[in-house]
Parts: sequence; structure tokens; C-alpha cells
Amino acid sequence: MSLTFPLTMPSAGADTSLFEIARVDYQSPETGGRLGGITAGFPLWRLTLALGPMEQAEGDAWRAFVAALRGAQRTFLARDLLRPYPAAYRAGFVGLDRAGGGAFDGTATSWSVSGTADVLTLNGLPAGFTLSVGDLVGFSWSPSRRALVRVIEAATASGAGVAAAAIEPALPSLVPSGAVATLAQPDVVMRLIPGETALGDEDTVSTRGGRIVALQDLRG
Repeated sequence: MSLTFPLTMPSAGADTSLFEIARVDYQSPETGGRLGGITAGFPLWRLTLALGPMEQAEGDAWRAFVAALRGAQRTFLARDLLRPYPAAYRAGFVGLDRAGGGAFDGTATSWSVSGTADVLTLNGLPAGFTLSVGDLVGFSWSPSRRALVRVIEAATASGAGVAAAAIEPALPSLVPSGAVATLAQPDVVMRLIPGETALGDEDTVSTRGGRIVALQDLRG
């Protein structure tokens, strides 16, 4: 049986996680004295995952995962292990129904963004659904194409199941209108940063931690 890429990332053994937006910004001073700023390229998500001591089987899974990726040659799916669901629904969406009827599985029935692409409107939510600061919304439009944004302004869905909130980063223009928007374990396509990724020593019964560092590949 051959492996399928993007590969699914193991989760057992993860100790601490930093899942943040990585930006390359420059100050842009103007002749009149005003200080501006510009960004080089599009902001990308960066994962820094610290692995704790784990049983040998868990360590073997991480070693196989890293080996299969061949450094930065192959891709995998990564998500924020600390925020798999919105903060107000940490156990998931069991028992929630859309405002228009039918069980809610975390996906929006449709979505749109403002002209600046930094205000996201989600449709098809449960009435009164809460979006908290820090919640993540993922977009997928093929097995290897993903985008991810973070809510930076709390919002509550109307009785019709519509909620609008400010997001960062702005939604990339390459995300098609037909992409599926989800609040359920949203993920992105990433590649390892080999020089910063390392697994700990092991003995016959355990692996002594390690570190996984990766950067989003927006093009998949």
C-alpha cells in the first residue's frame, strides 16, 4: 500500500504547540516622515511542535512520518492541536442544528469576504452560534489545496445563521468561491523545515521527545 500525500500528521506524543502566522514585514519610511509598512509575499502559517517523552510505538510513528516526507520534498496536513474546534464548542458540534434546519457538522453552506478580504461572512450556522477570538476557519478545494484564517473579532450568528467577523490573514485571492469553509479541525498543507526538525534519542521502550517545525505551502 502506497502513502498518500499530503500525509496525515500524527498527534500522539505532542507536548506543546505553537501555530502562528509567519510574516516577512518591512518598515517603509516616507520622505514626509510617515512610517509605513509592507509585507513581502503572503503571510504563511508556521507550526512548531514540541514532542514529549513517548512510548516506542508513538516515537516510531513520528520517525516514519518524518522519513516519509523526505525533508521538504513532500507535503503533509497540519492543524492547531490546541484549537480543533471553536472555543465555545470544544467537544464539537453534536446536537447543534443549522438555523435553516439539518444537523450542523462545522461547515458553512456558503461564505463571502469583504473587498479587502479581511472580513469573513459565514452562512448556514446555528442561530446564535458563537465565534470567539482565536477560532480557526479552514478552506479546502482539493485534496492538496487548503487555506486557513483566524477570527480576531468575536461574533454571534443571527437568527438566520449568518455571522461576520474580522480575520487574519486576509483570505488569499486564490481561494475559489466554491471552496468548503469549515470550523471542524481545519488544516493546512505544510512542508517540514529540515534544519529545525529533529527527533529525540530512543531506547528499547521510549523516545525522548523531539521537535517538528514546518511552514505552510499555500500552493499545495
